[in-house]
Amino acid sequence: MSLSMNGRSAFRFLIILPEHTTESELAKRFVFAMRNALGPRGANQIRILGPANVGNLINMEGFHDFILYTEADLNRWGLPGKELNWACQRIQVDAVLDLNQAFAPVSATICSTVHAPLKVGFFSEEGDDYFNVMIRRHGTELMESGFKEIFQILGIR
Repeated sequence: MSLSMNGRSAFRFLIILPEHTTESELAKRFVFAMRNALGPRGANQIRILGPANVGNLINMEGFHDFILYTEADLNRWGLPGKELNWACQRIQVDAVLDLNQAFAPVSATICSTVHAPLKVGFFSEEGDDYFNVMIRRHGTELMESGFKEIFQILGIR
């Protein structure tokens, strides 16, 4: 079973990279697993948004649509500034997936700014206000079995 709109599964996806470099390897594996699961046109269906320090650790070759932000793109409170907010408001996708394993204010703010009917994140007390589907993690890491669960929710076979 997967979530869909009018019998149509999600086609365009935004992946929000984790805010901490310690989670970059897991994010890299997830992004490439998702691209492979989507097939030959997978790179065209995925948009990636996240901090430049994490994005630089992931090989973005083959992905055409990504936004990497730096500290300069954040306001004095450490949240997305006007230009980054404006860029996020223009993003049109069917589903957003926040890869932060714990609640991350910048990523949650970005998630709330992007227009998408499905917003998926990992379970946290604060997540109710930002995600309409939250995934509970079991153990210390999200491994390939967790990838399959996320793909199933998103309607990716």
